[in-house]
Amino acid sequence: MHTLKIDNHQLTYTIIYQKNRKSVQLKLNSSSHLTITAPTRFPKEGIEKIVLEKRKWIVKQITKLAAAAANPINKSVCDNAAILFLGQPHILKFMSKDTHKPPVHLEENQIMLNILPLTAKDINATAEKILKQWYIHYATNTLVTRTTFWASVIKVNPKRITIKEQKTRWGSCSSKGNINYNWRIIMAPMEVIDYLVIHELCHLRIPNHSQAFWQEVGNYSPHFKQCREWLRTNGALIMAIFSCT
Repeated sequence: MHTLKIDNHQLTYTIIYQKNRKSVQLKLNSSSHLTITAPTRFPKEGIEKIVLEKRKWIVKQITKLAAAAANPINKSVCDNAAILFLGQPHILKFMSKDTHKPPVHLEENQIMLNILPLTAKDINATAEKILKQWYIHYATNTLVTRTTFWASVIKVNPKRITIKEQKTRWGSCSSKGNINYNWRIIMAPMEVIDYLVIHELCHLRIPNHSQAFWQEVGNYSPHFKQCREWLRTNGALIMAIFSCT
């Protein structure tokens, strides 16, 4: 493992060589470690030069990751913890079992978990499992509904919609017309969710990220740049929760 210093930040970095790769990719895994993917036999001196050229971007990402680490939201699933839902922090509340209410339900800015009594040893793990299932169910209904709506507006016809657990992507559109979504997007504001849906549906018309593609996206999501920035800023925060299930 190698080390380098950028401004006042001490970083370790790992280089991964790939035979078919044509360019160098940088990924900041944490505020102190960088993963570099490079073509086979790409010189180490050339990699370090690219890293230094990207120093402003690296420092910006370090600042974002540090801010996410300091943010109390999406840190854990426990009673009175704060968690994002549709772009807003909600407080988790564990309550005694009530057969007349579902295991998880919303009350204003609170997410109520109908799970007590449970032992202290089991309660957080059980709450995390139930809450994650609820998020996935809510995300599935929302994304299918919004995709159906926007598909009719854009006049495209996706073949299949799949909700997945993804670590690095919010969505994708295959050459066969199948659309995949990351269920975690349900933690984003509805405008951001709609942007993602529009983005993937527009790929059914234009399967690249050309200027024409972004013009098409802008026809239906005029604030798409702000939505993309929201995801860049809050992506690490969204990925932080439910990491062990």
